[in-house]
Amino acid sequence: MAQKNHDKTGTGDAPVVDEPGRIRNVVLVGHSGAGKTTLVEALLTATGTIGRAGTVVDGTTVCDHDPAAVRQQRSVTLACAPITHDGVKVNLLDTPGYADFVGELRAGLRAADAALFVVSAVDGMDAATATLWEECAAVGMPRAVAVTRLDHARADFDETVALCQRVFGDNVLPLYLPMLGDDGVSTVGLMGLISQRVFDYTRGHPADVREPDPEHLPAIAEARAELIEGIIAESEDETLMDRYLGGETIESGILVEDLEKAVARGHFYPVVPVCAPTGVGLDVLLELLTAAFPTPLEHDLPVVTGTDGSPGRR
Repeated sequence: MAQKNHDKTGTGDAPVVDEPGRIRNVVLVGHSGAGKTTLVEALLTATGTIGRAGTVVDGTTVCDHDPAAVRQQRSVTLACAPITHDGVKVNLLDTPGYADFVGELRAGLRAADAALFVVSAVDGMDAATATLWEECAAVGMPRAVAVTRLDHARADFDETVALCQRVFGDNVLPLYLPMLGDDGVSTVGLMGLISQRVFDYTRGHPADVREPDPEHLPAIAEARAELIEGIIAESEDETLMDRYLGGETIESGILVEDLEKAVARGHFYPVVPVCAPTGVGLDVLLELLTAAFPTPLEHDLPVVTGTDGSPGRR
């Protein structure tokens, strides 16, 4: 995905749009401790919706407003946090990760048009998350994966991606690879697989965009080839694969356009590395949410049951 700048709504301003085509309803799914609430808080801050990020430990996050959530330091209810990016309003539906509150989770799934699965690079995922992926697949809900907690000493992005591919199935592929700092632990940048550029976040938003270092080229080449083949396989242009296999270089713009269409149709599931405390990858994730996820107009209304027991849509 191409890098774009954030547009600020102004601290404390309520995000407002005047047409449904500029709305995205996205539910965040993942086990407790994966970092859903912290990620929402970081996105609220990155878009200027709030001036300062709260923390789960301090009980100061926007989504964990319930006294029980503050006391237990975990989400216990469904919460909606609206943000805007590039003129698009995104309603982030933060769900509880514990099975005790599955009713709240299912309410979020019913209201959403797409799902962002949040998977910890430290702890992986639980069986319930895998089951929810299958439920989303059964109704064709578009999905993407955010790999979080990259700032932890035990974070392993490659193993987490491999786990997602084993559990979630085909077409789960990263768009970026994390770039580690001199300490070999902290994630300081991203290497774009489509753009083949390095985005350095050491000064906040990616300020230094450059070519990757030679030692990174083999890893990028292998992951990029797999990503491009996955995108082309879902392309509506049936000649694209033959052209690619014939040695033709496919333009990045074509790849991004086909990627966004495949994600919106629920046929391709991009993986984005993000680190909420440092801001790495937040801009990439915002672009994915607004450019690739569908609008409410593209999503069939849920089936409901009338008082007389008759099915219908409302």
